[in-house]
Amino acid sequence: MPVMAEEKIAAEGLLVGALLRIPYTIVTEAVEQGLNMLGYKDVRAAHFSVLQPLAERPEGMRTTDLATWAQITKPSIIYLVDHLEAHTYVERIADPRDGRAQRVRLTAQGWNVVRAAREISRQVEADWQARLGMEQLQQLKQILRELIASFNADK
Repeated sequence: MPVMAEEKIAAEGLLVGALLRIPYTIVTEAVEQGLNMLGYKDVRAAHFSVLQPLAERPEGMRTTDLATWAQITKPSIIYLVDHLEAHTYVERIADPRDGRAQRVRLTAQGWNVVRAAREISRQVEADWQARLGMEQLQQLKQILRELIASFNADK
């Protein structure tokens, strides 16, 4: 009896995309729930695509650059930025290099959310360390850093 394609797929198990997505989902759900418990009920996982890059660039970013970073459309990123601005997590400022353009940057409230999200993420890492051991968690993080560096080297 021939093996069906579906059986081959099932036998193969999870591929790298799922192996990365599942832990990512666990982290984002934990951060969203933790922020909710801390009173940041208007911040959802979708907003992380704005908050994370802005935390890496305190001078702010243009919405087009945010959209590119997040790999979503400009209207989608504007929708997310509008929400975060309405809730005082980000602000729009004039771009010092181009007076016609604007940059988005974190407000003090936005930095509070970023600090809280990072602390919750550290708690998730502590849980993973308890599950895997310190050495394996450090190996995982190093492998991911090396993979990211290799992608950046290709650019």
